Amino acid sequence: MGSVKVYGPPMSTAVSRVLACLLEKEVDFQLVSVDMSKGQHKSPDFLKLQPFGQVPAFQDESITLFGKANPPTSSLLGTSIPPLDSLPIVR
Repeated sequence: MGSVKVYGPPMSTAVSRVLACLLEKEVDFQLVSVDMSKGQHKSPDFLKLQPFGQVPAFQDESITLFGKANPPTSSLLGTSIPPLDSLPIVR
């Protein structure tokens, strides 16, 4: 199991985009399922990762990325994104 963790429901299109990028880049990852129908995305533990309670949340060892513009996908694809220090990061 890799050090990369993706949090969210497996059938979410936003989560699927991140998973597709990880598979394309051949990155080992762990999918941590979040049951939104049970409100798991609003639990205190999840809100520590993603303060807005949205999916996906993406964690790689020491950083966590999240945001409406889906920075995990942009980061994985190597596309043009703002500098890392301008992204919402939880340490």
